[in-house]
Amino acid sequence: MHIDRPFRRLVSIASVIVLTVALWTAVAGQQQQNANAYAFWEFGDKANDIQYIDQTIWIAKPATGSQWVLIWSWTADPAHGGYLGFNTSDEGKSQALFSLWNADQAKGKACAKFGGEGEGWSCRQPFVIKSDADYQLRLARTSSDKQGVWWSAWIIEDPSGDKPVEHLLGEIRVNPKMNTISGNSIANFSEYFGHTVPKCRAVPVSILALAPPAANLNKTTGDYARTGAYRGGTEPANNPCKTGNESSGNMLKVEPFDFGLGDGAVIFIGGTPRDHIKPQLDDQ
Repeated sequence: MHIDRPFRRLVSIASVIVLTVALWTAVAGQQQQNANAYAFWEFGDKANDIQYIDQTIWIAKPATGSQWVLIWSWTADPAHGGYLGFNTSDEGKSQALFSLWNADQAKGKACAKFGGEGEGWSCRQPFVIKSDADYQLRLARTSSDKQGVWWSAWIIEDPSGDKPVEHLLGEIRVNPKMNTISGNSIANFSEYFGHTVPKCRAVPVSILALAPPAANLNKTTGDYARTGAYRGGTEPANNPCKTGNESSGNMLKVEPFDFGLGDGAVIFIGGTPRDHIKPQLDDQ
């Protein structure tokens, strides 16, 4: 598919996401290359005022050495931004994580600087991913001071249930100009960053179902000013893994998915096309 400028910028952001996974214990062996996929969202050309995002996701099939995140870039600095979501180590340990590039400070129980290809701060905590649970990713601009703007992130378990549980990952400060997000930069990124496998069909299968992200909540009415519309995703033809016998990439598929919360998307990573079966909601 044709990817316009905002989405090309996201590709550069995601290339650094792979490197920041190294905050896990260093992985022995070479990383599987090009084993990733995107789902893109359209908010409109004038949606450069995003200060708050909610998105419900369902990791219907987790996998080791894999990541599932919401990504975005700043209106004032399209080459940088951040990400929020989950990943797992090669040993299967899972965590929730929230990271911003070019940040200078963070508050939280487990926040630390990262470096390498770009620098910033990341807040992370162990998190058991349940394949039968929904999680809401929440990002909000929460305050500002003379040095910059603070953004906070939460993971909310069972957001539509009777007793949702909120987990504050932390607060991170960036340059004062990074006070809004470009709506059309918002996307979802799924990848396998684990060991190289002999053939790309051996990449472990993961399935990520996505509701459309919604932005700028009116806390009085409970309505959102903007809701994303699914605009397609990574095309398998653009991945080096085509027959399943190649050493790079993965067998992938990105397609629409009825989440029950609006027209969403589903990202399949790894395995073979036989594994790419849409998950079923409880009421389907």
